[in-house]
Amino acid sequence: MYWNEIAEKFYGIPSHLALGQPHRQLIPYRYVNTTERDVYQTLCATGYWEGETTYVSGDGKKSYLISVINYVRDSNRRLTGVMILHKDITEVREAALEKERVECQLQQCSQQISGILESITDGFFVIDQQFTVQLWNHEAERITHIPAIDIVGKSIWEKLPEWADTEIGQSFHKAFKKKMTVTLEQYHDRSDHWLEMSLYPSDQGMFAYFRDVTLRKKQEALLALEKKVLEMNTGQRMLLKPLLNFFLKGIQKIFPGMYCMVLTLDEDGYSVRLLSAPGLPAIYAHAIDGLPIGPNAGSCGTAMYRKKTVIVSDIATDPLWTGHSDLALQFGLRACWSIPVMDDRDEVLAAFSVYYTTVKAPTNAEMDIFERVANLVTIIIESKKTEEKLLQLELNKQKLLAQAMIDVQEKERAEIGKELHDNINQILSTTKLYLELAKSDDKERLSLISRSASNIHNAIREIRNISRSLVPASIGDLGLMDSLVDLVESVQVTRTIQVNFRSVGNFDERLSDNTKLMIFRIIQEQVNNVLRHSGARNLLIELTLEETTGRIELNMTDDGKGFNPEKVRKKGLGLSNIRSRADLFGGKVTIQSAPGHGCKLRVQVPVA
Repeated sequence: MYWNEIAEKFYGIPSHLALGQPHRQLIPYRYVNTTERDVYQTLCATGYWEGETTYVSGDGKKSYLISVINYVRDSNRRLTGVMILHKDITEVREAALEKERVECQLQQCSQQISGILESITDGFFVIDQQFTVQLWNHEAERITHIPAIDIVGKSIWEKLPEWADTEIGQSFHKAFKKKMTVTLEQYHDRSDHWLEMSLYPSDQGMFAYFRDVTLRKKQEALLALEKKVLEMNTGQRMLLKPLLNFFLKGIQKIFPGMYCMVLTLDEDGYSVRLLSAPGLPAIYAHAIDGLPIGPNAGSCGTAMYRKKTVIVSDIATDPLWTGHSDLALQFGLRACWSIPVMDDRDEVLAAFSVYYTTVKAPTNAEMDIFERVANLVTIIIESKKTEEKLLQLELNKQKLLAQAMIDVQEKERAEIGKELHDNINQILSTTKLYLELAKSDDKERLSLISRSASNIHNAIREIRNISRSLVPASIGDLGLMDSLVDLVESVQVTRTIQVNFRSVGNFDERLSDNTKLMIFRIIQEQVNNVLRHSGARNLLIELTLEETTGRIELNMTDDGKGFNPEKVRKKGLGLSNIRSRADLFGGKVTIQSAPGHGCKLRVQVPVA
């Protein structure tokens, strides 16, 4: 065996100790990527083997070797020995292993970073100072519909030129120039989308987060529109059709491509009537006016018939549109969704529908918006129906009040006519007769003239009484309190009834002239009722102004023969006049009476 100095140094074994020792026992090395059996077979077949081995020294140091084994033969090809060469490649091998380890770590880090970026719910990209895209995550692909393979390594303006001349492009330059974070929102007309973007510059370039906020922006716009419509609905006397036109136009502006329509159910309960369709062709909208509802009457007619939402994503093929599709397709309408509008009795009032010019089924988000708009349409229609009912009730009330006032006026005219005919006319006729007799009867002339003068005096007094009952001058001149005192004194003169009047409050300063006249007329009317019908000997009038409640309370109590209020309610014109006057001022009239127990009239009127 030959054992050179390099071998002595490398293996730490002197040659005199190595000589004579079996090679495999002396150097226990391991083959890399092969086995000892395979090496032996190769040597037997070729007499040569070259490969990588490892050797561990006595102190535990591991070395990597390139080993070459050759069989040595004589001239007769007989095997005479083996030559083994080892080259130490430990440093190269360890460097390669370190490189491999570092590359593996880098790959793992890269995969982790890629995983993190792809897990970001926002679109994310990185550009350098020349606006070349370095990274583009999956969400950025989804939002822009541009694959990363098509944009990474290229200028962002090349693939997204529509960004260049907008606020986005200006913000890119601003972030680079001022080295500051920039946040912006940008609307794109062509795609009808809103983007929210945040830009973060660095020395190497810039990274950006962006997201599609279209749904949020549309929700905000829809909320503002709904608020405006509700204000218009409650704060203005606006008719149903103009209000719906305003609302539907606003919806179509927020959601381009959506065409809205509202149909009502006719009074016959079998056909539809056009109420509002501001975005649809007028010919189409009017063509469906009057069509019958039914189980296969398109989207709207079927929804009203079934009382359920109907979604038709393709008008051309859906059986619900058989016999109706030609008209819709003629105007390019391809999809129609419809929701019935129901009242509180589950009866159909109308239907809200949306049309699209493309075959389209609603997403969950679109369905939520569709139902939300339909709910507001329902509120508008129901509120307007309620307003119509209240308006009709108010008109009926005004008619009744007007009729009551006419009845009061007619009664007053009749009473005046009766007074003029039965009293003053008789007095004047008698006076005329006295004067005619005085012309021919010298003996009785003075007596007749005296009687005539007395009659004329009585006629003047009666005319004053009538004038006072029509328009009491004392209310305008003296005030309510003095006028009522004068009325009480005029009744006291008759000596037929004892009248007591009490009042609490400053009526003349707090009340309007119309209110004071109303109170005077009610008291005057009830005094006449008591004098004519009750047979009472005492009447108490109490008038109170309640400052805390802002209310006037009048109580008139007599000790007359009384009556049944239910019977008098139907035919008592005097009490009907009192109620009519109180109603005009929002007042309330209460009557407490029974046969033999007198009567108490209570009138409560708010202070105007």
